[in-house]
Amino acid sequence: MRSVTLNAGPVNVTPTWVCYRPTPLEARALSPRPDHLDLYRKKRDPARTPEPFGEGESGAETHAGGARFVVQKHAARALHYDFRLELDGVLKSWSVPKGPSTHVEEKRLAVHVEDHPLEYANFEGIIPAGNYGAGEVIVWDRGHYDTFKNEDLLEQYRRGKLELEMFGFKLRGRWTLVRMSRHEKEWLLLKKADRATTDEELVDRYPESVISGLTVEEMADPPAVIQALHDRLREGKAPERELELGDVKLMLATLTERAPSGKDWSFEIKYDGVRVLARRYDKEVRLQGRSGEDITARYPEIAEALADLAVPRFLIDGEIVAADENGRPSFQRLQARMHLKRPRDIQAARARVPVRAFFFDCLSLEGHDLRKLPLVHRRELLARTVPPRGAAQRSDHVLEHGPAFLEAADELRLEGIVAKKLASVYDGRRSTEWLKIKCQRRDDFVIGGWTDPQGSRAGFGALLIGRYEGDRLIYVTRVGTGFDTKGITALHKTLQTMARPMSPFAERSPNGRENHWVEPTLVCEVRFTEWTDDGGLRHPTFLGLRSDKKPEECRREEPIDLDAPLPERERDNLEPEDRVVRVTNPRKVYWPEGYTKNDLVSYYETVAPLLLPYLKDRPVVLTRYPDGIDGKSFYQKDAPVYTPRWVRTVTVTSGDGDRDIRYFVIDDLEMLRYVANLGTIPLHVWSARVGALETPDWLVIDLDPKGAPFQQVVEVAKIVQSILDELELPSAVKTSGATGLHILLPMGQRYSDEETRAFAKLIAVLVVDQAPEISTIARPIHQRGGKVYVDFGQNGRGNTIVAPYSLRPLPGAPASCPLLWEEVNARLDPARFTMKTLPKRFESMTDPLRMVLGPGIEMHAAIQRIEKRMNGEAPKKKRKRT
Repeated sequence: MRSVTLNAGPVNVTPTWVCYRPTPLEARALSPRPDHLDLYRKKRDPARTPEPFGEGESGAETHAGGARFVVQKHAARALHYDFRLELDGVLKSWSVPKGPSTHVEEKRLAVHVEDHPLEYANFEGIIPAGNYGAGEVIVWDRGHYDTFKNEDLLEQYRRGKLELEMFGFKLRGRWTLVRMSRHEKEWLLLKKADRATTDEELVDRYPESVISGLTVEEMADPPAVIQALHDRLREGKAPERELELGDVKLMLATLTERAPSGKDWSFEIKYDGVRVLARRYDKEVRLQGRSGEDITARYPEIAEALADLAVPRFLIDGEIVAADENGRPSFQRLQARMHLKRPRDIQAARARVPVRAFFFDCLSLEGHDLRKLPLVHRRELLARTVPPRGAAQRSDHVLEHGPAFLEAADELRLEGIVAKKLASVYDGRRSTEWLKIKCQRRDDFVIGGWTDPQGSRAGFGALLIGRYEGDRLIYVTRVGTGFDTKGITALHKTLQTMARPMSPFAERSPNGRENHWVEPTLVCEVRFTEWTDDGGLRHPTFLGLRSDKKPEECRREEPIDLDAPLPERERDNLEPEDRVVRVTNPRKVYWPEGYTKNDLVSYYETVAPLLLPYLKDRPVVLTRYPDGIDGKSFYQKDAPVYTPRWVRTVTVTSGDGDRDIRYFVIDDLEMLRYVANLGTIPLHVWSARVGALETPDWLVIDLDPKGAPFQQVVEVAKIVQSILDELELPSAVKTSGATGLHILLPMGQRYSDEETRAFAKLIAVLVVDQAPEISTIARPIHQRGGKVYVDFGQNGRGNTIVAPYSLRPLPGAPASCPLLWEEVNARLDPARFTMKTLPKRFESMTDPLRMVLGPGIEMHAAIQRIEKRMNGEAPKKKRKRT
């Protein structure tokens, strides 16, 4: 019997291949009639064999579809298969010498033997010599079965012909078990024609147990199996290190639209489930979801299956899946399991919606770290650990023929496939050595609200969904299909607890009284046919909620083009003097005025001496417009996996510690040309430099009109200048390139992000105190009342501003231009500083902003002057209208 404890912690299970007999106290409330098992017990001595004796049922499993069946492979005097059906309180049993055949109508002799107790369905082990049936036993297959005839199964048995539908890990579909007319104990087992028939013998292809993963030969000496595994690990020279779940960052695949092919590629099904890392250390099993959540108790059958494997220590990567009525992975069906937490609910759902885990990678085994071994080697070790069929099984794969495999997956209406290079290592990042190709378009989105229902529908009409671009949640579309009545009611109840008064969307938020808003914390998966030109979805259908993903992860993925290899890939090994970026598609128009991609790159080449001092050694965030400012765009922090090695990047842990971000660092002209050739228009930079990311070079006050006239932006800027002059603080100013102004103070890496942000807020408060009728520090637009927003929030770790001299994706190709303070007046027009005019301006003019890269201010002295000012020791300057 397995001893199972399910809670928020590990699952402790004694493997079934270490045979253990249940106690009488564990007997079922309704035990089978004694005479059913008399013959079974007469043949066996409980003191000499570990077989169960019908005293109770161990590890009983329940299924929505019917009673259990089991097929045990038994190496007695002659190797045979025992076919057993749960019927009339016992396991009705037949000995099938050759095992079940999946060839249509091929008859296999099945000799009816004595009934066995129900707990025998889980028996694996060795029956000692001298006992009846001495030899090794494994559970070759198990599952549940039913009849496809409108007749009671027990009545069919008595009549001598059972019409069965099998739902096992190996045996599927319809079968007939029929008694031969002249022989009471001789029956025939044959497969009926259906979609589950095969041309191969499953008993030959899958010899392993679905419980322990051992073959019947290996069951004779399990310690020898472990010793052979240790020998293989030493041969592979994997470093000795015991990995914990917290040591692993998931390897992710890059989206592409075409499957590659070739001998260096392998291909797997892309399962429509939830990602799981599974770690077993002796008797302790723990399952961890993609977000780091412990999900062990949520999927007890997976934890139990892993604890039953013969190998005691491993860490493996896979996907938990629930199948639909056709056997296909169904994310919608998995919804019934994903969000459960109460043990009673989990146990009930386990019977209705069984799940299976498909494992595709082995990261740690018996105290060895395998991540730097090539995939082909890791797969070999996975095959020694996890069986090919079972509640926990290894994922199948094919070699070379990616396009054909994708076509087959599409015909089966699967989600897609994953292509992996056989030489790839597991380095915990998104890589082009792992590619995902989808048959159907689907993605994850953040729920930001709902609409009122129409007609007779209750709950809500549609969900309002969006995705992140940078730090902003952008509205995408509404989704009104894919719900059932029960699902709408439950989801509507949840949404009501998350209500908020204002829209969480930063852009394109829909208007109307029928809209209701929620905190953007729920993620859902949506299937659709295509993206529309305006960034919406065509024919969206709700599939379900995703508790394993965070809202900030919902971002648009751009598929890479395998047919047109990026030129930078070809330059990975070039010498520095040969690292020249060749502009691709130079004539592509990027601005409605006719400015092209070549004009974009040429501009950045021209202003590079002015721009590079602000970029050097700083993490940079790109906004890319591959089809120009009227096309689709995307915000990119992470450098693409195909970035050549000569382009400098720096890995920075995100503010919440959730992930590592690989930023560009643009130190020279060729790097600047490289990012411009990617279609980058604006460049956003950190205020701090690599090596001192917590101590910024500058403080910024961002004056954002958002509905206020630009003349008032100028007025507020002059007030800021007068306050800073009074405090004896140096400052500089530049246009944002749009409608705002940026005022910067040098900090000289002398103060922390927190100190800088606090001081910026203090300045902003002084400004609003002096000009409350035209300025505000209220962030929500609806609270600004048409005033200029004095934004101090752009200060802080990871916050960025558009770089000086950076172009903007607006008509006319404007740029962020440094100004002299005397230019900040009623005649100032930011739109006149453009791609064409700005380079000429600085042919004879020095950069007035460069001073912000110099020595920092004396913040303590400035605060003392502010205190005197607030105490009336220094009179406020009266505001003068410009």
